[in-house]
Amino acid sequence: MELDERKRKILEVVIEEYSATAEPVGSLKLSKDLGVSSATIRNEMAALEKLGLLEHTHTSSGRIPTTEGYRWYVDQIVSKNTLLPKEKASIDKMLSDEAGKLENLIKEATSLLSKLTNYASYSVSPEIDDCTVEEIKLVKLGTNKLMIILLADNGMVKETVINNEGQIPDQNIEIFNNYLNYKLRGMNFRDIYDNIAPYIESELNNINDNIVPLLVELNGLLASDTEVHVDGASNMLALPELKKSETLKKFLNVIETKDALKELVKTGYDGNINIYIGQETSFDDLKDFTIITYKQKINDKEVGTIGIIGPKRMNYKKVIPTIKYIGDMLQKKLEKNEGGNKKNANKRREQK
Repeated sequence: MELDERKRKILEVVIEEYSATAEPVGSLKLSKDLGVSSATIRNEMAALEKLGLLEHTHTSSGRIPTTEGYRWYVDQIVSKNTLLPKEKASIDKMLSDEAGKLENLIKEATSLLSKLTNYASYSVSPEIDDCTVEEIKLVKLGTNKLMIILLADNGMVKETVINNEGQIPDQNIEIFNNYLNYKLRGMNFRDIYDNIAPYIESELNNINDNIVPLLVELNGLLASDTEVHVDGASNMLALPELKKSETLKKFLNVIETKDALKELVKTGYDGNINIYIGQETSFDDLKDFTIITYKQKINDKEVGTIGIIGPKRMNYKKVIPTIKYIGDMLQKKLEKNEGGNKKNANKRREQK
């Protein structure tokens, strides 16, 4: 939608004023800010309302942006914004190089997002359909415990500890470790999970019955549901929108069930910022909120998604470049981390 310069400026000011105050914006305020008569402002605002970009509230003669108004603003005004060099440098210092595992890196980025934006942030792990086994490692812990470490091809690491208590003799641990890697490396998590029972009966039982409990635990790692980690939810409680009990109830339902957050990561464009404003999603609980996500990928494999949950009147000029820059930096760290994991895995294989 093309707007002339005056309408463009009025819409921009209305959105930014409403974002800052949560109060409808009237013609008198705009007249003072823009140096244009109130009558002219009223005519222009009426035209923007006809275009579906602004709307009246039932309690005021002022206007507030519609979902379509926010969408125009995001696409036409904010999409080209970037952070200042000093802001980028500050984020670089806060993103640790020592976070280690993929999950830790993503959670650290999620926590940073919430601190910098004062909204809620979240991360979503990839579905098991998108993962294949890179390596399985069995590590003896003390006299009666065994750790199972599962490394996926996307860099994700899953681990659990089981009670061994002599079920698997020490001399068999390495044998089982090598056998599991020989049979399962390169297989899709979902394929292993769906076929584990007949696989145990037809092949692995021929080696040693004691491996069955180990495989049950391994299958539990494979079957782990998509994980959603939410950070900074308390930031949202200070917002005027959440003073309304119905809006608060919907927000709490979103972060407690996490269903909508899981579903949103299945949409959009991989590797790019995806912005869902209010009614643009099919979830009624999200109609008063904006969700912004950034999908992380390594070698065309999805490794997780980071996102922001805020009100529709969020500070888009700050939030969008912030999540874009953090997402880009996280992507670089994940790729670097993946390279290290591959190198370590190759070393372990050579040693064997």
